[in-house]
Amino acid sequence: MTPTRDLRLGFVASLLLAIVFQLVELPDVLAAARPLWVPLVLAYWALREPRISTLFPAFVAGLMLDVLFGCPLGQHALGLVIVVYIVERLRSIFILFPLWQATFALIPAWALYSFLMFWIDGATRHQADVWLRWLPVLSTTLFWPLLFSVMEALRQPPEDE
Repeated sequence: MTPTRDLRLGFVASLLLAIVFQLVELPDVLAAARPLWVPLVLAYWALREPRISTLFPAFVAGLMLDVLFGCPLGQHALGLVIVVYIVERLRSIFILFPLWQATFALIPAWALYSFLMFWIDGATRHQADVWLRWLPVLSTTLFWPLLFSVMEALRQPPEDE
């Protein structure tokens, strides 16, 4: 397989795995702090791989999440497209940062995504506790270095012995 085809296959596989992680049932104590897996994976690919367009897949994944969670159609799609757009536009700045600085620089993207979900839910009269809205921003921030490191390790070509 060609390297571009391998990248696309890895992108699709990681995005599907992120959707599965988003759907996994967790105990109530942990469910409130569930990381935003799909925005995490999409932000990683938007940041690290300019050869793959991530805007349209972000829209499609968002529509899938809307259908799976029974949300207003376009809610997650809008949030994911905005996060991916911000990361793609600021890619040249993010790649200059060490991992810990990039982690902090991405907090506004996670917060914007959570705010959009909160705002749309409020407009559609779906009420939720404030902690349920903002705790995922913290857990997503904490999981970013782990996801980034694992994805980088998986993307490394095998060493010839």
